[in-house]
Amino acid sequence: MVFVAKRLILVQNGYLMTKPARQTHQAKIFALQIRQFWGVLFLMVAGLLLGLVMGQPQITTKSMMLGALLSYVAQMAFTFIAYRLTGAKARQAIVLHLYLGQVVKWVLTIVGFAMIFMWIKPIIAPVVLLGYILMQFGHNVVMWRSKF
Repeated sequence: MVFVAKRLILVQNGYLMTKPARQTHQAKIFALQIRQFWGVLFLMVAGLLLGLVMGQPQITTKSMMLGALLSYVAQMAFTFIAYRLTGAKARQAIVLHLYLGQVVKWVLTIVGFAMIFMWIKPIIAPVVLLGYILMQFGHNVVMWRSKF
């Protein structure tokens, strides 16, 4: 270790680091992701209420739930792929898994929307998209409010 002008500089395995990376809170991230399923259930109830107003409760509820569930499954896949590894020795593998998780999330989302719109009838497409967007928004709010 070398100290230079009020700044801690670590030289480790030939890499120069100004400060150690913060440790990820893997267990907390996994727990928050699993709790997001309550958001899917909430959006299903919201879809039922919207459907009662629109006059098509079953179709609207199904559409809202499919969009929210697709968002939940894609985000869950990303979380379990991206945050599987921790530690300084796995830094290259961590970056690789972040990219891999993002690719898997996008592929699941695209294939999921294609399957929903091709195979499940009747649905209301704007409500499917609304369920997906609201679930994404809910996930971002929960992760933003969490204190790590």
